[in-house]
Amino acid sequence: MSDPHARSVEHTPVVTCRGCRNPWVLVLCVLTLGFCAPSPVSARTFGGYDCTDDCVSHAAGYLWAEEHEIENIDHCPENRSEAFYEGCLTYVDDPERGADFDDDGGAIVVPRRSSY
Repeated sequence: MSDPHARSVEHTPVVTCRGCRNPWVLVLCVLTLGFCAPSPVSARTFGGYDCTDDCVSHAAGYLWAEEHEIENIDHCPENRSEAFYEGCLTYVDDPERGADFDDDGGAIVVPRRSSY
């Protein structure tokens, strides 16, 4: 005895997307998603902190802390940029590290103040 309300698989409508049959639509969708996918602003880090400006602000904060012989994180200026502050924190954590290179050894070019 079969159920009179049961549908046969052969008579079940299949929902399809018209554009999905066209391979160019698929290619366009993949390319669009690929270009819209978020990517990191910078893969560089300085003292473990992510850099957003080629680590220049981090290095500037580090050099400032070095110049002022900062030994306590409470003396790092919080009224500057976050990167500058993190550079100061990096100096306090590791005063021997230097500010010339990021964590991967990439050079950081920081304009030096003139002595006059």
